[in-house]
Amino acid sequence: MHRGTINCNQVQTEVISEGRWIEEDPVPHSNKRVVLVIPGNPGLPRFYEGFIKALRSKSNTDVWAIGHAGHTQPPENLAIAMPGDEKWAEYYSLTAQVQHKAEFIKRYIPEDVHLHLIGHSIGAWMVLKLLKDKDIERRIRRCYLLFPTIEYMAETRNGLLFTTVISRAAPVLIFLSWIFTTMFPTSVQTFMIRVFGLFYGIPAKSVKAVQEMLNARVLRRVINLAKEEMISVREADHEIISQHANKLWLYYGATDGWVPVKYYKNIMSKHPDLNAQLCQRGFQHSFVLKDDVEMGNIIADLLNEDSER
Repeated sequence: MHRGTINCNQVQTEVISEGRWIEEDPVPHSNKRVVLVIPGNPGLPRFYEGFIKALRSKSNTDVWAIGHAGHTQPPENLAIAMPGDEKWAEYYSLTAQVQHKAEFIKRYIPEDVHLHLIGHSIGAWMVLKLLKDKDIERRIRRCYLLFPTIEYMAETRNGLLFTTVISRAAPVLIFLSWIFTTMFPTSVQTFMIRVFGLFYGIPAKSVKAVQEMLNARVLRRVINLAKEEMISVREADHEIISQHANKLWLYYGATDGWVPVKYYKNIMSKHPDLNAQLCQRGFQHSFVLKDDVEMGNIIADLLNEDSER
């Protein structure tokens, strides 16, 4: 696995890859296909390591995952300043995150490559926005929308919890995260996260990602982006879904606090020919914590089927 930090839309951005690195030329006579993973919120690529490893292993496809702008702090030895939060609309907002992914695609993915986009949670909403860019849309072969938060987030069980409790407690949570990451050595942080994880389903493999997320600057941007999601993610974009239904594959959870089953039924009632599935295997919205390998295998099978057509 290759991990690196690039400048994208003037923000230092973490990218991880399985297969060739984003700046390497494709191997001659290899399949011209790239899978780009756009994460949910928090948008830290490290959460998706197991997923992209499984996807690469079973499909033999180059797989890249790009972090959201501002959701990882650059390594201290790079000594590169991040834009301040006073420039939120320009660099860190929902609109800026879509522009961030568009710039990455246009810079690093050749036009003759078959692009497969995977959008998880709010990443699925971003994928639908990217389909409106004609230059990007013509490159896209398929879009896989996993646990897609593409409509009425604020009205869900988790949305109500966020708006009534978490968003109001945000200043306290951010202050506590600052204390946690500045006052305790890394070894103590790791131990505390692992103990906490025993009760809240955070596996040992995700401890480093959680540690990165708890950086006070990162956590502030994660929460502020979620606040924007509650306001902006309303009616699903049925026009873009209809126009590109042949490119879409959607996967809904059966017990998802962000995307209830009624949203799956709603989307199917409006788009009966849409290729959407309701999970029968008990995967959770945050599948990357527990079911990353299984989900990676599912998408790999779809990629393999597509390559045989």
